[in-house]
Amino acid sequence: MNQIQYIRMKEEHMAFFIENREAFLSEYWGMQDEKTLLNFRDELRKYLERDIPNGDFLAWLAMIGEECIAAGGMKIIQKPGSFRVPNGRSGYIMNMYTKPEYRRQGIGKEILERLIQTGKDEGISFFELHATEMGTPLYMNSGFLEHKEPTFRLFV
Repeated sequence: MNQIQYIRMKEEHMAFFIENREAFLSEYWGMQDEKTLLNFRDELRKYLERDIPNGDFLAWLAMIGEECIAAGGMKIIQKPGSFRVPNGRSGYIMNMYTKPEYRRQGIGKEILERLIQTGKDEGISFFELHATEMGTPLYMNSGFLEHKEPTFRLFV
């Protein structure tokens, strides 16, 4: 097997991340029509072009040669501080996805550890995420606890 290289995403790696996120969402929500996919890719590209350079989004990719086999991202969020997080900086971990043939080999764990360490280096001491059923053991084994506070949403 070829050596896995872990790289912090830069603008030139956006296509790998977009492809990975599309695979994640397609596995989770099902395949979408071409119009939806084109719009998704365009909007995600715009988002990454804005938020990678300004440091509001970061990601780690696992590569074998020119193939991205896994990725994970983190949105850095700035809110007013609290007693537990005085600087108000948090990291929302998202898009943890490994191609099926590479799962259960520690790749996701390595990406998660790199996201957390990079966040700590950026002054973040609070991380949160939403987990799929498949991903829950990874997060629990990495010290994440299920939060009991309910989440409310409004889509308009």
